[in-house]
Amino acid sequence: MIEDCQSHKLNIILTKSISRFGRDTVEILDALNQLKQLGVRVIFEQEELDTAKTDSDLMIAIIESLAQAENESRSDNIKMGIKYRAAAGTSKLYDRKCYGYEHDENGKLIVDEKQQRMLGSFLICILADKAFWGLLRNLKSGKYHLRQGKRSGVRER
Repeated sequence: MIEDCQSHKLNIILTKSISRFGRDTVEILDALNQLKQLGVRVIFEQEELDTAKTDSDLMIAIIESLAQAENESRSDNIKMGIKYRAAAGTSKLYDRKCYGYEHDENGKLIVDEKQQRMLGSFLICILADKAFWGLLRNLKSGKYHLRQGKRSGVRER
């Protein structure tokens, strides 16, 4: 975007909000100073700020600092929530398919004996340094097929 402004392809930038313009206060203020030197006007819709107005610099710095602090707080809260749910065993992070395991009626992971045998044979190939060719041979043997039609995993037939 800065390159387009330098080549005079843009003279006004319309942005939804300050928080969408950049990652942190320093980055945003630096970009705004560059754009101002190039004669490019930036308008922030949500905050109703326009860099063409001389008094908007301080207001932009204040609002961006608040938005950055809010984003950091939200990120910390999300991380803390993930840790608490994982510790309590209620995290949905582990609801996806885990090869060698399945979910019981309570949603807890339990060992799937059939898949464990298959994974064991793949592990033997890997440990015997026959990882690629051994796995390929096992897959071509017809004993295994791709899980749910995807190329990302296999299961025993």
